[in-house]
Amino acid sequence: MGSKYDKPHDQFVIAYLPYPDKSETVISHALPLAQMLQKGLILLYIEDKRYKGMSKEDATPIMEHLKEQIRQQHADTQYAVMRGDTHDIISALPQVLYGVVAVAQCDKGATRHTPTNPHEVLRLFNESKIAYLTAQEVNSHGYRHNDIAYSIDYRRESKEKLIWASYFARFGNNQLHVICQDYHDERLHQKWSDNMRFMDKIFDSLAIKGYQRHIYKPHGLFAETAVAERAAQEKCHLLISTTTEGYDRDIIEWFAGTAEQRVIANKDHLPVLFINPRDDLFVLCD
Repeated sequence: MGSKYDKPHDQFVIAYLPYPDKSETVISHALPLAQMLQKGLILLYIEDKRYKGMSKEDATPIMEHLKEQIRQQHADTQYAVMRGDTHDIISALPQVLYGVVAVAQCDKGATRHTPTNPHEVLRLFNESKIAYLTAQEVNSHGYRHNDIAYSIDYRRESKEKLIWASYFARFGNNQLHVICQDYHDERLHQKWSDNMRFMDKIFDSLAIKGYQRHIYKPHGLFAETAVAERAAQEKCHLLISTTTEGYDRDIIEWFAGTAEQRVIANKDHLPVLFINPRDDLFVLCD
């Protein structure tokens, strides 16, 4: 890994670069995210025989060059070139590289068993203890003063999004958009109301002032796809979403796939920050 500094950051944004010579999309998201959060940035390449990519020896000079370029904008930029199983290394990012969030590219046109294929990205990160941002195209907005969307529903997993929503509001001065379903079932409406009250309590304690609330009508098999569409309509720049790894899937998901498999490659190319609901999540030290 790149050399240490006198005052290194203790946590890092990880830019996962399976193709170091085609890194623009990932870096365009990872760099402003690291700047906003005031964290270090680590560029990561993994030589994995599953993908038949570059060798460590061939990737190293490219990664070194990228590091030097990015250091002009973000001094605490390092790189790591590893060899092994990509899934295992990504799952260990909090311990191995002190990662708190990762960034990966999603390419709808990529073949099934390549590291940027939407299904493969989700597989690689399905045990991640840190949030991971997936992007389909180059980021031209940065991550300050933008509009950030997430849904609050009746499930307890909705609360998992509030930590990251608060980071964007506090560190990036972002406008939050809370997208909700209008529940007619009294029991579900009560659970949703409880989650909304919990959110208000958390935001009040952090001095986060206000958010915009939008009502959406679900359609199709997965509510979260309608949430992504509504977020795009409101011209949001990022969607925070939870995966289904943390709770039991219903019968539709077992046969038709999961909501995240649709949302990751949404038609509006909205970047998605995914969170795997779990009890041992790694969060920012702030």
